[in-house]
Amino acid sequence: MPFQSFVGTELMELTAERAVARLRETSQTLNHVGTQHAAALFLVAESAAGAALAAALRERVLETVFVLRDSRIDYHRKARGEIRAVATVPDGKVTAGFTEFADGERFEAVVTSTLYDVEEQQVAEATFSYHCRIRTTH
Repeated sequence: MPFQSFVGTELMELTAERAVARLRETSQTLNHVGTQHAAALFLVAESAAGAALAAALRERVLETVFVLRDSRIDYHRKARGEIRAVATVPDGKVTAGFTEFADGERFEAVVTSTLYDVEEQQVAEATFSYHCRIRTTH
């Protein structure tokens, strides 16, 4: 996504089980107290979550449209330095059988992202709910 690259998030790993994104610390990502800005942390969490969902939908990802419907992020400690977001789709949080859905069918998917600093301390945790639709092919 162009906006993600503007802020500097990078996708580092993508497997069927998870996605890992990172946010480097730059003067543009810091807040007024010298830690990673809350909005930048949200962005790297959502970046990893979107990639993890795409991996979970891999059988039909090119014909599935998904948009963020709801989100929650909890900040646990000050975030300093490079931040790593690890996102997974919890078991059962992508509708079973979506690969057989008809054109236009809709479903919800939930993804979690956990953010870590360079010392592997958890700095935040986020949950994202996506509204998904199988794209009509006509």
